Amino acid sequence: MGDRPKVVVAALVEKDGAYLLAKQVMEDGSDQWVVPGGKVEFSESLKEAAIRELKEETGFDIEITKFVDFHEAIHTKFDYHTVIFFFLAKIKSGSLVLEPELKDAQFFTREQMKEVKLVTSAKWLFERI
Repeated sequence: MGDRPKVVVAALVEKDGAYLLAKQVMEDGSDQWVVPGGKVEFSESLKEAAIRELKEETGFDIEITKFVDFHEAIHTKFDYHTVIFFFLAKIKSGSLVLEPELKDAQFFTREQMKEVKLVTSAKWLFERI
């Protein structure tokens, strides 16, 4: 990644009391569940990036309902430093179609989340909502 932090967005999509999470391979090689999102492109607002990333990663067209907070993820061992801006969102249309880099995506209730390996930033987010 280099010598600068990367600006990233993530949108937590809620549907019928459950939240959409995606499984991906992390820098350390482990599979973990994350809040879907990705890098903000030049000239793109944070909200625009979140809407685009969710469409690319999951196939859903979403509506941002609220900005929650931001979180820094710093892992110097993996040359990884991101600033993640988290939003809450709801589905406007579409159906689940996974981007190839994701291993899976599912809706989980808070109770079900206790049984899966959440990335640190997702745990942090669920303490705030």
